[in-house]
Amino acid sequence: MSVSGMTASTLFDTPSGNSVVVALDHGLTLGAPDQFENPAETLDRVLAGDPDAVLVGPHFARQYSDTLGRAGVEVVLTADVVTWSTRPGRDDGSDIWTPAFDAAFLREFDPAGVKTVLVFGRDDAATFRRNVAYIGRLAEQLRGTGVPLVVEPVMWGERVPGELESDPEYVADALRMGWEYGADILKAPYTGDPETFGQIVDNTPVPVMVLGGPRTGTTYSLLEAVEGAIDAGARGLMIGRGIWQSENPARTVDALDRIVHEGAAAAEVWDR
Repeated sequence: MSVSGMTASTLFDTPSGNSVVVALDHGLTLGAPDQFENPAETLDRVLAGDPDAVLVGPHFARQYSDTLGRAGVEVVLTADVVTWSTRPGRDDGSDIWTPAFDAAFLREFDPAGVKTVLVFGRDDAATFRRNVAYIGRLAEQLRGTGVPLVVEPVMWGERVPGELESDPEYVADALRMGWEYGADILKAPYTGDPETFGQIVDNTPVPVMVLGGPRTGTTYSLLEAVEGAIDAGARGLMIGRGIWQSENPARTVDALDRIVHEGAAAAEVWDR
């Protein structure tokens, strides 16, 4: 435990104090998405780039424990499920969120963190209340265990228009609420601007890492965004589809390593 009482994370036990975490928990939500149909193959492609950690579901961690052990990566576990249909892998515009795994069960895996979403903009206030209550409960269950709680505040609900999902004011409010509810680490939307994001990071007393979301644009644009976030004070990233749906996941991870740990510019590690 740190002096402040918040749980310190082994995720940041790197020479730079930052961390590259590849999110591979999408099977909980999307089933078998494009370029993740073969989980073992996708995992191998990602691990070839030498990330610091992966974010996965607990049963994924159990299934591929030997592979993860040989790679020597940290494992962050996803505790809840958020999806958009009762039909497998489909999006019907529904808001289906639920706690899925007990904190005691997740701790059996000795994770470097436990992650849950905090979804803003919902029409269903009861689901939002349940989401907040779950975060508070997880925070207390993990307190003193050495396992930090990672909260991912996102503006996915219909009450927040899509163009405002990375709006600086929304992001600032969402991150403040996230750590006030108990987050030890925040997995946050990047505002797209180092100056506005830097102000938010400066006002946040827990480490901030950036999320990726659906893959849009090029790998270079992803690297540029990560460069801006790191310059603004982010402690790393938790990104999935932008990595494992790229043409060469291992090369993408290696480029991200150089930006996150060495302070390299996107232009130094990737051609436009």
